[in-house]
Amino acid sequence: MEKGDPLFQLGEATITLKDVAILTHLPIDGKPVCVSDHPPEDCDGMPGWQHFIHIHLGVKVPVKGHVDATDRMPPLRKHQVSITWLTKYFRDHYESHPLTEESPEDEKERYARVYLIGMIGGVFFSKKASNLLSCGWLRIIFSSWEEMGEYSWASACLAIIYNNLCNASNKAVREVGGAMFIVQFWAWEHMPWLAPAQRPDRDWPIDHPLRGEAYGARWLGHTTCDNLAQHKLEEYRRRFERLWEGE
Repeated sequence: MEKGDPLFQLGEATITLKDVAILTHLPIDGKPVCVSDHPPEDCDGMPGWQHFIHIHLGVKVPVKGHVDATDRMPPLRKHQVSITWLTKYFRDHYESHPLTEESPEDEKERYARVYLIGMIGGVFFSKKASNLLSCGWLRIIFSSWEEMGEYSWASACLAIIYNNLCNASNKAVREVGGAMFIVQFWAWEHMPWLAPAQRPDRDWPIDHPLRGEAYGARWLGHTTCDNLAQHKLEEYRRRFERLWEGE
């Protein structure tokens, strides 16, 4: 938002790399996140990406002859894999073969990798309403845990946010991708009058893994929107127009 915008008369405001790092606890320093969809070599009678997934997850994702109930398309198509299909497969497998402390480490890792596929493709780097993940991400997701920690995830996340916000400025665009929850948290922190009220009796587990780490996690508690205008665009426009310096 910039000064001169009809709805924003004071100075400028934008989400920054520091904002992303504080709200999510994602690292700033590290290697750039670069993704290539160039497929691996075909092997054992399987296309490159199908074989690549089979090696690391132990599942042969159908390429053709199978229709995804959600997308009415094969779960693995060209250079994209269905997040819905993968998560459902492992969820169903978990119900019949639950993980325990005695489960093999490689099996635990498979579930962890699938969880990361959902987080990367469905939360931090989502493609609008699509549930497909570019297979190029798999090279990073299936790398060692140490190598995954060497990337500048905060800057990659912010770049995707900027790209999606830029595209969304086109009036013909009806959807937006990327980690929009970070933009929402940023707006709540910098313009408190937009934020829901945090109830004093909210349930915040003392041992929550994000407690004291990701500042945005403070919004995970119980909140109420009783203090906010509901679905009234005119009201929010008036609030922006009445902003004072420092608000």
